[in-house]
Amino acid sequence: MLDVRKLMLLREVGARGSIAAAAQALNYTRSAVSQQLSALEAETGTALLDRGGRRAGLTAAGRLLVASAERVLAELEAAEARLLARDGRVTGELRVGVPLHDGPALLVPALTRLRACHPELRITLHGVAADEGRRSVRLGRLDAVLAAGYPQVPEARVPGLYEEAVISDRIRLAVPPGHPLAGGEGPRDLAEFADQPWLLDRASRLGRLALHLCADAGFVPDVVSDIGDMQAVFGLVSLGWGVALAPDLVPDRPGHPVVRVPLKGIDPVRHITLVVREGARNSPPVAALLPAVREAADELRRSAPDRQP
Repeated sequence: MLDVRKLMLLREVGARGSIAAAAQALNYTRSAVSQQLSALEAETGTALLDRGGRRAGLTAAGRLLVASAERVLAELEAAEARLLARDGRVTGELRVGVPLHDGPALLVPALTRLRACHPELRITLHGVAADEGRRSVRLGRLDAVLAAGYPQVPEARVPGLYEEAVISDRIRLAVPPGHPLAGGEGPRDLAEFADQPWLLDRASRLGRLALHLCADAGFVPDVVSDIGDMQAVFGLVSLGWGVALAPDLVPDRPGHPVVRVPLKGIDPVRHITLVVREGARNSPPVAALLPAVREAADELRRSAPDRQP
């Protein structure tokens, strides 16, 4: 029978793209990971890693084995969750990823309520970059995280994850106070901002959305900053460095006012989901977290009805 721990190492290499990166992420030596995977190849009788390039990737057989391992790991975690749920207690540790500057308004009230209801549960918070959350949950670094999706730039589904819709918000264009296109109540054409400097992170989902919308409007934005931290972006916009797309539920940066301009003819939105592993969905900590986040989302929805589609 195949060793589950070796399968997890193989999955990590597939996710990280190299043995060295997987070893670093797991606090193992590179040679230890390589030896375990060589042993797994001997057990299966087939090559699982393509060692021909500078970075070891998975062979077709390796990818097939990882896909099967995902299902096995999910079933093992689900079995453990069923055992833990038998006595009705909510204990252990819940590791929650908080997207920087974006998650606290929703997650902190939910987690505060959860901690009060279940004092035996240890909750730890971990700051995560917006595009790293799903992978961190999938690989077991975190138990839950908030993640954002944009219908205009769909992403491939990550295997082994369960995502529950939490809340949606509109996306507008943040411009400096006093900007000539900031006046009035009506929406503006995105093409009117074609000659403006732009602040966007091409590697982020929000940055890819900005590039997509600008292309549809017939121009390529002049990107003067690729910073993805929205609070830093608001600071730069406030000081006149450029314009940027901004989801409505991301709070303003204190002392750095911006004007949020609605866009004519398009209605970009962001969908926020709570992401957990499918196998852990019914574990007592995660099962208690889901309704707490729903309740916090309902409160946020009632307090800011104009920010949602």
